[in-house]
Amino acid sequence: MTLIATAGHVDHGKTSLVEALTGTNTDRLEEEKRRGLTIDLGFAHSTGSAGEVLSFIDVPGHIRFLRNMLAGVGGIDMCLLVVDAREGWMPQTQEHFDILRLLGVQHGVVALTKCDLLSETEREDARLLVEMQLENTFLGDATIVETSIHDESSIELLRHKILSIVHAPRQIKSRPRIWIDRVFSLTGVGTVVTGTLLDAPLTVGADITILPAGHKGRIRQLHSHNQEVETSEPGSRVAVNVHGISHNDINRGDVLVLPEQWMLSNTLDVELHALPYLAHSITRRGHFLMYIGSDEVEVSLRLIQAESIAPGTTAKARLYLQHPIAVAPQDKFILRETGRDETVAGGIVLDIDPVLRLTKADPQYDVQHLLDERGMMNTNELFLRTGVQATPTVDDVIFSSAMLTAAKAEVFHMLNSQRSLASELQGIDLVGLPDHLAQAARTFRPEEAVIENGRLYLPELAPSQKQTHPLVQEFIDALFTPPDPNAFDRALLRRLVQEGHLLNLDGIFFASHTLDRAHAMVKDLLTQHPDGITTSAFREAANTTRKYAVPLLEALDARGITRRRGDLRIAGPRL
Repeated sequence: MTLIATAGHVDHGKTSLVEALTGTNTDRLEEEKRRGLTIDLGFAHSTGSAGEVLSFIDVPGHIRFLRNMLAGVGGIDMCLLVVDAREGWMPQTQEHFDILRLLGVQHGVVALTKCDLLSETEREDARLLVEMQLENTFLGDATIVETSIHDESSIELLRHKILSIVHAPRQIKSRPRIWIDRVFSLTGVGTVVTGTLLDAPLTVGADITILPAGHKGRIRQLHSHNQEVETSEPGSRVAVNVHGISHNDINRGDVLVLPEQWMLSNTLDVELHALPYLAHSITRRGHFLMYIGSDEVEVSLRLIQAESIAPGTTAKARLYLQHPIAVAPQDKFILRETGRDETVAGGIVLDIDPVLRLTKADPQYDVQHLLDERGMMNTNELFLRTGVQATPTVDDVIFSSAMLTAAKAEVFHMLNSQRSLASELQGIDLVGLPDHLAQAARTFRPEEAVIENGRLYLPELAPSQKQTHPLVQEFIDALFTPPDPNAFDRALLRRLVQEGHLLNLDGIFFASHTLDRAHAMVKDLLTQHPDGITTSAFREAANTTRKYAVPLLEALDARGITRRRGDLRIAGPRL
């Protein structure tokens, strides 16, 4: 399937050309039909003899409806640039062309319309003038087809040229999304939203979220090109029947996504490309609108390491948005200056919710660069920011190499400083360490440092290297059903607790090793039941009684390994 957006000046024949190619008049609004003027986006498709689908988005050409045009050109495979052979290249032809270029459109066909009204010499002159405008641009080598809606052979030639365009297959990513360009309600059906599906497939029955408001629903039906489908593929025009959300709670510019996959941000670091023919530089003093997907957002702009952007040049900037949006690095957008009512630049998103101050920022889109700026991220945060599913350094944490090296050095220095301490004072309690140091401690090789009973030791100073006291061994063997402490000397028990061999949990004594076993068991249980586990579930898994299960779970809560939520225990930050 090929997704094509029209572009061109008002009254140059875009809608009539799409109707000639597809048999569908895309002007659906009463006002459009009455005035003969396209106001909003229109959609049509045709299927070739070999089953190939051409899906058209017909955009309005009038300057007053530019926002509607911008809502339709995201995610397209190619453009159909329409130029009236009599009028030639006009202001909105230029602006639409600039927008396509700034959004990175690579392919297209040019249609000279109304050619039946011109002589051969006039048609040749019109072609030469368009060729001059296209020279050294992304359409510099594009086919220019002379057309008339009254000449079927010219329409067939145009169709053939469109089908001959080879565009790169879409890259499948990890997170589907639809920038919503229409929303309405149908009797007996309910809420329907439409848009172009980007990045990944979407399936009937999936739970969805509408951002930025966060409304939650479920996909009841999917339609693509008037056909009901179970799964839609990226690049398809899709109508989604949404269950559980009123159409009054959804707007054009919202984005339909899967839950827990995106983060909202109202601050973005970007790269801007100023249009070459601007009569002025871009500075922070303008009032700007950002067009991304189908959304329009007021933004203020601060340049990074620059005072202004000269026409035809590139600079980095930080945008402060009036409302938060869900975007991904490398998303493209258009920037218009409202005071001058003109498109001034295109841009690409580099970083979402940046962490460095503006004076220190040097944004780039590169996962390693993001890590270097932050030092440490958990895998879920990286996924929310970028869509990248990365292998963690330890547990669910990814370190930059610089941060990991520095953190390990700091921990190792702390360990070395303990060599002269009494044995009962040696070792570092991981719970008491800052999170980055505690996580770095888990990356030591056994010959560097070892973790025993929740404490970090130099290998030669670890309790396991010392002979185990017989009493401690008795508690180790008993595991989750320890012996009655009243049968032992209280002073001996206190000493073994002080040395870290035993734990005293509200008068019940366990081997320190037992808590590590409880940690491992809870981790396995939560993997199987991520919504949480009950005390009974842990008790049964440990083959013990509630008397012993409860203090062990409370100890895990205190160490941040688990967290209590009602009658359940869920994963804690240190699981």
